[in-house]
Amino acid sequence: MVLRDLVRRSLLACLALVLLETFPARAASTAWIGDDRAAVRLVTATDAVSPGAPVEAALEFRFGDGWHGAWRSPGDAGLAPTFDGSASDGLVLDAIAWPAPRRLAVGDLQTFVYESGTVLPLRFARRGDGAAHLRLRLVHAVCGEVCVPYRATLDLALPAGPDRPSAEAGLIGAARALVPGPPEAAGFAVVGQAREGAPDDRRLVLRVTSERRAFVAPDLFVEGPKGAVTAPPAVALSDGGHAARIALRLPPDVAETDLRVTLVDGARSAEFTVPPMDGIGWDAWLAILATALLGGLVLNAMPCVLPVLSLKAFTLTRAAGGDRRGVRAELLATAAGIVASFLAIALVLIVLKASGASIGWGIQFQAPWFLAGMALLTVLFAASLFEWVTIGLPRPLAALGSLRGSSRLSEAFLTGAFATLLATPCSAPFVGSAVGFALTRGRVDILLVFAALGLGMALPFALLALKPGWTRLLPRPGPWMVRLRSGFGLLLLGTAAWLMTVFAAVDGIPRAIGLAGILALLLGWLALSRRGRSPDRRRSLVTAALVLALVPVTVWPSGFRITPVARMEDGPWRAFAPEAIPALVAEGKVVVVDVTASWCLTCRINDVTTLDRAEIRARLSAPDAVAMRADWTQADPAILAFLRRFGRFGIPLLAVYGPGLPRGEALPELLTPAAMRAAIVRAARESSDKAAAKSLP
Repeated sequence: MVLRDLVRRSLLACLALVLLETFPARAASTAWIGDDRAAVRLVTATDAVSPGAPVEAALEFRFGDGWHGAWRSPGDAGLAPTFDGSASDGLVLDAIAWPAPRRLAVGDLQTFVYESGTVLPLRFARRGDGAAHLRLRLVHAVCGEVCVPYRATLDLALPAGPDRPSAEAGLIGAARALVPGPPEAAGFAVVGQAREGAPDDRRLVLRVTSERRAFVAPDLFVEGPKGAVTAPPAVALSDGGHAARIALRLPPDVAETDLRVTLVDGARSAEFTVPPMDGIGWDAWLAILATALLGGLVLNAMPCVLPVLSLKAFTLTRAAGGDRRGVRAELLATAAGIVASFLAIALVLIVLKASGASIGWGIQFQAPWFLAGMALLTVLFAASLFEWVTIGLPRPLAALGSLRGSSRLSEAFLTGAFATLLATPCSAPFVGSAVGFALTRGRVDILLVFAALGLGMALPFALLALKPGWTRLLPRPGPWMVRLRSGFGLLLLGTAAWLMTVFAAVDGIPRAIGLAGILALLLGWLALSRRGRSPDRRRSLVTAALVLALVPVTVWPSGFRITPVARMEDGPWRAFAPEAIPALVAEGKVVVVDVTASWCLTCRINDVTTLDRAEIRARLSAPDAVAMRADWTQADPAILAFLRRFGRFGIPLLAVYGPGLPRGEALPELLTPAAMRAAIVRAARESSDKAAAKSLP
């Protein structure tokens, strides 16, 4: 009897230990959701969460016989899974990994699928301490003879504690081993790549070798900015199957863009990026340079040049009073300053790109040192218009050619360079296309495109230099120009105040106030120094008043963080969440994304003319609409990546998504209510095949 009790107690103790070990593992997975055609569950690699440690998880799909699910790019048919983890507590969806798909051809349709089932590894970043609640909304579809859409909400609570492996850790680890990595890890070597053919009939040609074992049946999946290339590749094997030439015809819209390539051969797979080739035809080059030239010319009329209109206006009015030779030299010096400034920007972008940094148009306005320097130059130019200081080039530069001893030519050159730097925080029609092309290519391409942009912006000054007599149409110089100089100086002080607001948004209010104080003291010192040499007491009093006025004008705006984000609370806008867009579109919603910044004056114009209109705000507040605003005042890699989806490297950018525009559509830089309404109508219009899929059981 004693022995029997002892054995029974031992068995109960062992059973309790087993239950204690297995209960947390069950807590690391949800129940299966679905039916015999398709089912999904969420699993995690740990039973608990610890502070600061990411959470490895996965979605496990299983499909019935004759059914399959779609890859991230489904091809000609199907619906890629979309995820929304924004409702999770203490966790943020950080990354999704995709195992390699299989090509399935049905007639002329090419689809990229998972059969039987698959496991998609997920990574969640930890936010905060304590327990976490993982809530993931999923929209996917399973296809056989027809496609059936599914929706699921997967909930999983994870207590705080040591993140020991769960019973599903092995499943997730095995799934990660199937995710394509670099070619070397799979035993591949990409020994050559080219884009052959005419610009409108381009082919991607890859030469790949396999040292470990011969190729069996290599396949290539190519994705561009607007989705996957669905055409099957042409494969030619040589060297006993250890070398492969893979050729794929590219659509025109991805022929000269970065391509994401997944190479699959049986159980082996690799993923890598194929950049555009350096060589393009002369006709394409001429088109790009013409686009850049036109973009630079259009830039003169964009709202971004408002802060520098005073400089341009004064350059022209002053030129009207000189002799033909002097007028021509001064206008050419201004044009040279514009071109030199564009080339300087190109050189900086080349260096940044070579260092691996993220680059874009107008990113200099995200740097506090640049904003402080531009504010200093603005104040100095204002002081020169008040005749408190004379601005000239450094002696080594002033010694070149006709600039020797010529303060007016030096000032004209610096005016052109300074105007360019202040006029480039925003993109413009044609500018975005030219800059987007240049920044994806090599050094020479960047220099040539930016030189064309500079020539376009300098073109009005160059034309006036060819016909200096045209300046006679301007008012004749006289005493009124003294008052005009002072008025333009005040406009430049307003520009300095605007730069202070941007500086406050980028680097904080205390430093902005400190910088404003330094600039006010500098301007006061220049004014008082000039006043000591001036016999005009009345003018001295006016000067002192201007200096005192600069302090509140400059410091007061800096006391407020004037950014687009600050306007979200009283409107339809929510924070930028690009990972939630596919799921929202799958639910039938129209998603509008506005990428803006406090230094983007064109963005402010778009707000006034379109986005802040009552009818547009009402449409964006409708139940079937979601409005997101991305603030690019400070550098943000996620926002830059979003810009590059549309081939843009600058702002403003307004993109509209919906059932009719699942991949999004970028609107022109200058918005109009009519263009906005038309894009929303196109986005809300559901395609006929999606409507038919929704009608299925």
